[in-house]
Amino acid sequence: MRCTRCGWVVGRTRCPCGATAPRAVSPLIPVGTQVVARPGRGPSMFIWLAGEVAAHEGPLHLVRSATGNYWCEADDLLPDLPGREDALTDGARVWALWLDGRWYPGTIDGRQGRLRHVTWDDGDSMWLEPGHIVLLVAEAGEPEVGTVVVAPRWNGEHQLARVEQQDGDRFRVVFSDGEEAWVCGDELATFPPNPFRE
Repeated sequence: MRCTRCGWVVGRTRCPCGATAPRAVSPLIPVGTQVVARPGRGPSMFIWLAGEVAAHEGPLHLVRSATGNYWCEADDLLPDLPGREDALTDGARVWALWLDGRWYPGTIDGRQGRLRHVTWDDGDSMWLEPGHIVLLVAEAGEPEVGTVVVAPRWNGEHQLARVEQQDGDRFRVVFSDGEEAWVCGDELATFPPNPFRE
């Protein structure tokens, strides 16, 4: 089960924001509820889709989306429940769903009724419904081996990379195309822990 306020899966203890306590059994999300859902789990299953709960089969939820129907467990759903927007105030740090189906950190900087204007950390901005936003409750830490960072390439362009090795304040990073570089720590930007990338 996910906390609808911060997006973290609730395990044996409360979620990081403290709004959701653990339960022995995850409750079923009612049919007709708008959700954001992940169709499956695994390293390649990082896309989240908007949809609606259409049916149940035991603990599973059938979610209808624009791209098809998917059976999902409660941990793979984020329902849009009433009152959720109360915590989404101007200046709030949030995780917000981008057009590519991934969640990125940003800040709420405007409101219009239920809608919230989000400016992501990279400067992009868009109006979103509250169901596509959760509070960011754990900010970024220092770069370390295994973390994803934004790093400069040889041509000055900044792109996502993974830290593979550390030597003092220098880090060896590997970009998605396999290119490697050694970069000083003050040239790296880290991301907060993402509740949608377990």
